[in-house]
Amino acid sequence: MSDPNTTAGSSQPRPILDIGAGDGDAPANSIPNILADLVETETWRNAATVLLGALLIGLGYWAYNGVRDSLAQTRAASLEALLGSVVKGLEVWAGEHTTEAARIAKEPDVVARAARLAAEKRDGLTSVKCTAEAEELGQRIESSLSTRDVVAFRIVDRNGLVLSSKDPARCGQRLRNSAFRERLDSAIDGTPQIVRPFPETELSVRGSSGQPRPVTWFLAPIRAGKEPPFAALAMGVEADRELETIFSAVRSGDTGEAYAFSDDGLMLTSSRFAEQLVAAGILPSTGTTNAAFLVSVRDPGGKLEGGYVPAIEAAARPLTRAAALAFAARSTTPAVERGGIVPEPYRSYRGDEVIGVWRWLPAYDVGVIAEISTDEAFGTLRFLSISFAVIGGLTVLSLAAAFMSAFMLSRLQRQYGRLQRLGAYTLERELSDGGMATIYLARHALLKRPTAIKVLKKHIATDEFIHRFEREVQLASQLLHPNTVEIYDFGRTREGQPYYVMEYLDGVTLAELVAHSGPAPPGRAMHILRQVAAALREAHLRGLVHRDVKPENVMLCRRGEDDVVKLLDFGLVKNLERAETRDITKQLKILGTPRYMAPERLLNPADVDARSDIYALGAVGYFLLTGNPIFAGDDSLAISNQVLHAPAPKVSASGIAIPEALDALIAACLEKDRALRPQTAQAVVEALDRSSSRLAWTQPDAAAWWASYRQTREKTARTLKPALAR
Repeated sequence: MSDPNTTAGSSQPRPILDIGAGDGDAPANSIPNILADLVETETWRNAATVLLGALLIGLGYWAYNGVRDSLAQTRAASLEALLGSVVKGLEVWAGEHTTEAARIAKEPDVVARAARLAAEKRDGLTSVKCTAEAEELGQRIESSLSTRDVVAFRIVDRNGLVLSSKDPARCGQRLRNSAFRERLDSAIDGTPQIVRPFPETELSVRGSSGQPRPVTWFLAPIRAGKEPPFAALAMGVEADRELETIFSAVRSGDTGEAYAFSDDGLMLTSSRFAEQLVAAGILPSTGTTNAAFLVSVRDPGGKLEGGYVPAIEAAARPLTRAAALAFAARSTTPAVERGGIVPEPYRSYRGDEVIGVWRWLPAYDVGVIAEISTDEAFGTLRFLSISFAVIGGLTVLSLAAAFMSAFMLSRLQRQYGRLQRLGAYTLERELSDGGMATIYLARHALLKRPTAIKVLKKHIATDEFIHRFEREVQLASQLLHPNTVEIYDFGRTREGQPYYVMEYLDGVTLAELVAHSGPAPPGRAMHILRQVAAALREAHLRGLVHRDVKPENVMLCRRGEDDVVKLLDFGLVKNLERAETRDITKQLKILGTPRYMAPERLLNPADVDARSDIYALGAVGYFLLTGNPIFAGDDSLAISNQVLHAPAPKVSASGIAIPEALDALIAACLEKDRALRPQTAQAVVEALDRSSSRLAWTQPDAAAWWASYRQTREKTARTLKPALAR
């Protein structure tokens, strides 16, 4: 009969855990290896499915964005054409009124009367109020008008002084608006000018509601014959009605609109969405719903129609994307008309996502924008989106099915084992993962006995570490004391990683014991310390020093009786009888835990003997009795400094009631000078035996603690299980 643990040829699949055995692998036709074949095949199939799904999703994303960008460019081009028609309409409207202003400014009667008024003002012969001459001039100009919507006119000299006005109250005032004065100078220099609407009282006309209405001013020079101009005719035209007609031409669809705005972000024309702005509280609910001078072309931060309330004042908000680009173009030189498109969605002054086009018109010193909401602009994409959603959904379902099949196979894999054998042992689960090695729970194939297998990690399996690992198991296997962990077997994985098999211990470390129950009673502490000392006694008699005695390396378990101690981890053991043996510690600097290391070890890691372990045993005893380490500190350097220089405190100093003999024994073990410590582990055992007669820790005591501990652990497990299920 063939051995079921022999290797079944080179065709065996690579195990899931990359620590495959060299000898004793499961046969190729066993259930675990059949599942391994399935897992490997399914892995490649799942990888291909994921790759295909990612390719389809990527292709769909690319196609969708390509169509979307193309549609955005098309929409923007359409808006640009419509905005061009708006600009043409503005040119016609402005040209008509500029011609009218120039015609009136050249009429002889207007020139003569204006010249007399200018001379009288210059000579100081008239008051600041309109004279009869000024009123007659006003009537003469008004009678000459042939265009509509002229609501004001003024004769203004170069200093901004109003010589004559349709409104007599304006006579004698000096206009101070900087933009108006700048254009006034250009007009008096001989070039007709256009001044955009301003909300200031001196340049605006108030409507019936009392709100200022947008008035555009057309300036034409007034000159006598061939003399240089001495004043300018400023003709004010109410702009909202005419501009409403011009800008409404691009109100395509349900959301398309165009509007003009000033360099300070104020809208100068009406809005298509006046009702929504009233509902949002941007426009007043009574009176006019004209958005001019009342709405800022700034990003509110959210959709106003959806109930969003801006967190900051309008003046502090940033300009919309299109308005910001137009304003930036205003600052460039020379002052020529510029424009552009914004195909990427941005928030409009209403907070809606839009795309738009913009132009800055230096002749009027205004910007114009045409926008349309992205929902309408990309409305035709919804059919493509539905198609991609269906394809994407099918792809996701395919990926989910692939992962589900992998999950089911993984469950089968766990049901039939870890698909990993080391010799006659099957790995079941990981117990712990340290810096150097990983420990697995395993079971012997025939004996069914649970064991623990320690496997050196591949990435640190250098010659030095392998030598240290092998030395650990070789030295530890020589120890036969019942309080020392027992070594069963040793070997190497297929990749050459060393491992050894030891007895599986189901219990608690001393660190876990103190964390769960607090300081141990003196009787129990002596019971535990005696067993640790007995294990060290055997090691010391064989010339071995443990060098890493600490609460985490002492296990308390149940082995036929309660509170059986096992001394673990001989990874730092040193053979004192073979001084020529290479000491890995020299290459690895200081290994171990500083608060449990004897002072001589900190000074010279190689200068150790049995008394170094006795110091560590005293430190463990102090921790067990008080619940705290001897020395506390934020880092190893601070702790090491205390170990070297600070006197070790007595257990009784912490308020713990213990026998004087035990207190003295712990203090003696913690002496800085090793000559003052107990010289052998046997001496510690004898001292503990003398001290424990009156405080014996009995089996009923231990059984009661273990019963309580098991109940607590089961209760915790029941509490955590529903939480983990959620």
